[in-house]
Amino acid sequence: MRIAFLILVLTVLVTFPTRAEDITGLLLDAESREPVAGAIIKAVGGKGFAASKSDGSFILKGPAKQISIRCMGYETKNEEVPLKNGEILLCPKETVLNEVVVQAPDIFQKGDTLVFNVGKYATSADDAIIDVIKRLPGVKVEKDGTIMYQGKPINKFYIDGNDFVGDAYGLATNNISKDDVAAVELMENHQPIKALEDIEFSDQAGINLKLKEDAHSRWVGVTNAGGGFSPLLYSGSVFAMRLARKTQNMFTLKADNTGWNPENEIMEHSYDPMFSSIYKEALWREYISADEAGAPLSESRTRDNRSWLANAIVSWGNGDTANRLKLNYIGDRLDYSSSIFTDYFSPKIDNLNQNDVLHTRRHSLNAELKTEINKKNYFLKDNLRFDIGCQRGASSVSGSFNLNQDVTRRKLSLTNDLRLIKKTDKRIFTLSSRNGFLHNPANLSVSADYGDPTQRIGINDLRHTTESQYGLFKGFWRLYVYGGVDINYRHINLDLSHFPVRQNTAGQYNALLASAYLSPKAEYDRRGWRIVLHIPIQWRHYTLQGNHDFAIFSPNLYLYRQLTAKSDFSMQASYSSYAPDAAMFVDCAVLSDYRNLFIAIPIEKNSSATSASTTYRYRNPLTAFFANISASYTYNRSPYISNKKFVNGFIFTTYEPLFTGAHNFNTKGGVSKGLCHNRLVIGLELSYSNISAATMRDDAKQDFRQEVLTANPYFKGSLNRWLSMNYTINVNVSTLKISSQSSSDAISLYQTLSFTIIPDDNFHFTLGGEHYYTRFGDSQTKDANLVLIDASASWQINAKIRLGLTARNLLDRQNYRYSTFGSLSRTDHIYRIRPRNVLLTAQLRF
Repeated sequence: MRIAFLILVLTVLVTFPTRAEDITGLLLDAESREPVAGAIIKAVGGKGFAASKSDGSFILKGPAKQISIRCMGYETKNEEVPLKNGEILLCPKETVLNEVVVQAPDIFQKGDTLVFNVGKYATSADDAIIDVIKRLPGVKVEKDGTIMYQGKPINKFYIDGNDFVGDAYGLATNNISKDDVAAVELMENHQPIKALEDIEFSDQAGINLKLKEDAHSRWVGVTNAGGGFSPLLYSGSVFAMRLARKTQNMFTLKADNTGWNPENEIMEHSYDPMFSSIYKEALWREYISADEAGAPLSESRTRDNRSWLANAIVSWGNGDTANRLKLNYIGDRLDYSSSIFTDYFSPKIDNLNQNDVLHTRRHSLNAELKTEINKKNYFLKDNLRFDIGCQRGASSVSGSFNLNQDVTRRKLSLTNDLRLIKKTDKRIFTLSSRNGFLHNPANLSVSADYGDPTQRIGINDLRHTTESQYGLFKGFWRLYVYGGVDINYRHINLDLSHFPVRQNTAGQYNALLASAYLSPKAEYDRRGWRIVLHIPIQWRHYTLQGNHDFAIFSPNLYLYRQLTAKSDFSMQASYSSYAPDAAMFVDCAVLSDYRNLFIAIPIEKNSSATSASTTYRYRNPLTAFFANISASYTYNRSPYISNKKFVNGFIFTTYEPLFTGAHNFNTKGGVSKGLCHNRLVIGLELSYSNISAATMRDDAKQDFRQEVLTANPYFKGSLNRWLSMNYTINVNVSTLKISSQSSSDAISLYQTLSFTIIPDDNFHFTLGGEHYYTRFGDSQTKDANLVLIDASASWQINAKIRLGLTARNLLDRQNYRYSTFGSLSRTDHIYRIRPRNVLLTAQLRF
């Protein structure tokens, strides 16, 4: 009886419904066999549901004959119960499933799009949306306003899905209030042309600002007015924007003398190539450089300016068709004061002392009219651009030479771009065309003890480029054939007179550059693998000082692997031969500044380069962790070598027919991590470069090696509600080794630290400092040390009005010292910076 009773109990336990109806299983990626977490498992026809764990396992309670599995990034799948082997393989699907959203406290992910909730990242001390973007994990904003994601610049910037601002997104990011933006959407692997989606892979991201509902169909904007002293300061601006369903408008006016650079507002940031990699944007070199100046310091510290900007953008369209008219005017007056000391590491060459006071004046006006139709199977873009401008730079030089030099430039250009793409399910056709005209004269006049040399340059240029592509799609393969022609006519008028160590030289040149190319291309795309083989073949012809023909062969292999949903890996290897620059056949000496003369020699042989690179990227938006690393190696071979000849303090740069090779290795990487619900972001960026090459000086060949190591850790964000802190440090170690000489090195350090105290949402106080330090490798040069202190306060009177008081360079430092290495030289710089500035501002947002 006892045995019968035990058998009965065991039978009941085994067949008990709560045990029999539990459904267990394991979800795996069908391609990578990685566990799939966060999937929703639901009983078909029932109410039970469950979510898969981090290891892909799940337990679904309740009776079911069939279950349904849904997960963002995968195809929906139904499975019969009981499960075979307990495993369910989910097939990846790249389409965005709007109804399936994986949500983190501060980041949402929809397919390849990361959505950053502005309300979670913004603080009451922030003003424009760029202040928030700077703190997003995985994102970096360069000094010129370029937005980088995972080490690469973004390729498109949208506002509510509309790219009416074009590539000059600085106007938007520096003026749109963070209170008008609901979310910043970051679209990974973004392809802005719909007809090329799933055809041409992009490893760059796009950004979209999702505006709040109350910012639509009305004028929003900001006006600023400010005044201050040391010297007399002023800053005023008006920005207004309106986004309606069919029309979008943006207008900007600004005048400033506080160090602001108007060029950064309208700079074209993104990279949208019209042609294949065979196309060369610049065919000719720039000659005159006497009016160029700059320092590796924030422009707001160095620009002694009076600047003006006027911008207007009007966009209209319907559906997939958009039209845009854009007008820009820039006025910029700058004053520079700098000193340099150059050591050429040779007892035969006198070192250079130069003190330079430079004044530049620039005015430019450009207009652009663009029409674009962007559909799934059809793309058309026509862009007409007109530019006109003038610039003058006058400088007074003392030291090793005592002189004045004056540079004038004028520019008039007209360019039209046309691009057409037609696609069906099995083939694609592309036509791209560019026609341009350029009138670009420039003059350099020098008044010196040794004479009054004058360099005149007159340039008129016509260029036409047409490229077409035909492609077939079959299974996992895409096969293309590219072909194109590039024709350039340039009239060059050069005249150098009264240069003391060179006879007068003048010449007129009518140059015809023509090239034709054909390029087969094959792509394989399956199961996360993408392999691209590109084999361009090109013929290039110069009619300039005779006829010259060159054959060019440049194969390229690209490999991409989507390792997991969070990581990818790519490699690239290429060989390229390239023709010498056409300017090498212009045998007229050209003066670039008061002491540098360029003398070309004809080169009849190709140069070549072999290169390889690799990149790995990882990101986990749910934990706000982003990482990337890349490395590249290039070996350049050239049939000629640069030769600098020093004659009585002057430098003649020419070339000699001698084979040389240059090795260039670069690696860089970065990590960033969001902490405390992403209120804090910490990160580290590292880079290293090593160049081994050779050059000539005074007809003697010398080998050299340059190494640069840079480390940039940073910390930014809010420690709590009332206190935020930003800290960054950049350490740069540079070494130059020339032949058998002892190496020369310099260590530079740049760090910034700022605290913002927010006792109340309406009051903000910021105290910050910057520290610049340079240590030189020799004992004769004194180390350079510079500390700059700033402070600011703001009062948010109400939702629209803000008052601010800013004091910069409180210690009233005057100069910044730093060092740079040339191929066979080291130059120590002293650069005048802006004095103590105090500015009171008032802001009205509407």
